[in-house]
Amino acid sequence: MGSFGQRLRRERGAVAVEFALIMPVLFLILFGTLEFGRAWSQVQVFNGAAREGARCSAVLASKVTTCTVVGRIEDASGSYSPNLSTLTVTPSGGCTDATRGQETTVSWVQPVDINIPFWSDVTLTPTISATFRCE
Repeated sequence: MGSFGQRLRRERGAVAVEFALIMPVLFLILFGTLEFGRAWSQVQVFNGAAREGARCSAVLASKVTTCTVVGRIEDASGSYSPNLSTLTVTPSGGCTDATRGQETTVSWVQPVDINIPFWSDVTLTPTISATFRCE
């Protein structure tokens, strides 16, 4: 019985060493998954905000709304801050009576940061875009 107890104590130390070696990899996988999910959620919120901005641009010709594309995008972004320095709206200024039936597109390049512990920070720059038909 004595040799069994000694062997068990030796294996406990081995388990601790193995756990210490594998723990950083497990943390990378865990935090990487969480950060990627957060970044994906942020991109989806910006896509919804782009749809709201394009919808606002599409109904400008009907004169029944007083919305602004930038204001609608910022409202729909919630707690996230869109980088609208590269915002393009085509046709320029939104839809008019002359462009009724054509498409209006709202798009911008949005940097999204992914910060994973024990790893270098990554910045993705997807183009956020939405298209509606002018009404």
